[in-house]
Amino acid sequence: MTREELENLLRNAVEDYIADEEAYDDNARLRIDPQSKEVSITDGADEVEDADYYDVMDLIKMSPSDPGKWEVDEDAVKSVAEEYIG
Repeated sequence: MTREELENLLRNAVEDYIADEEAYDDNARLRIDPQSKEVSITDGADEVEDADYYDVMDLIKMSPSDPGKWEVDEDAVKSVAEEYIG
């Protein structure tokens, strides 16, 4: 998997979270399966040992053009992908 592919998976998961943030508790995290590289959203109680986790709130920011709305923090997404893939 390339860094760009992981960025897209992360971005899509964060967009899913933003679209339905009420469906998750305050501990929502992105789970990356190190084997399959599948990215999913999980609540704190759903964590398993054989996965890597990132807080969703670290990957979003308040929209400067639409106050009160969240948007994907592209710099944070790129940083996670760079850290994960190298």
